[in-house]
Amino acid sequence: MEAFFTLGPSVLAVLTALAITLYSWNKLRFLSYITLVWVATCLVVGQINFFSPLFSWQSPDLLGFMIFGTLAFTPAGLLLYMSYRNAKFKKFLAKIPTSVLIATQIYRIGGVFLILAYTQGSLPWSVGLVSGVLDVIVAITAVLLAQYLAQGNKVPKLVSAWACLSLLDFAWAILVISASFFGLVSVSPALSAMGNPPLLIISLFAMPLSIFISVVVFMRMRSKNSTGRV
Repeated sequence: MEAFFTLGPSVLAVLTALAITLYSWNKLRFLSYITLVWVATCLVVGQINFFSPLFSWQSPDLLGFMIFGTLAFTPAGLLLYMSYRNAKFKKFLAKIPTSVLIATQIYRIGGVFLILAYTQGSLPWSVGLVSGVLDVIVAITAVLLAQYLAQGNKVPKLVSAWACLSLLDFAWAILVISASFFGLVSVSPALSAMGNPPLLIISLFAMPLSIFISVVVFMRMRSKNSTGRV
């Protein structure tokens, strides 16, 4: 079980990256290269402790918190920027059925690692249990919804609701982490585990990728120029 918890997030990230690489290899080669470099970088950086391994925030953690936040959100911002400014990437995304985009979120089953961290006393219930369970729900519903859409059904409101739930999961975790760090709420133990291995790989790879995909799916449902492909 210890090996599962220690290696699980990294293995899940690698499998996800390989799936994206294989899917885009003959469609948009540079995306395959970027994905491989990204996951390799995450695996290396994911071995760094950004926060002190104590059960409360420490003063030196401020620098780590700033770096952690930058590394966690910059990839999502860059992907969203590319989706609007890079013609090839924009065209590539437009050709991906919504069902496929949603199906990628099966890797959110990684929420089990947050639940395990909670059971081990490394995360408080507010993130370890709440976010962990939400992640698992998103993963399971992603499979069901993707299969439903692949059969030709069009349910934009349901898809939008699913995307909102996916984003709400991250918004909750981010809110709790930030509020606890700045002393606005009190949680025990401190959420330092999210910025240290092995969970750090989730924050560096899985979270920004999920934010990007959820935003793309939501905007596709809301766009007046949607192609209607599912």
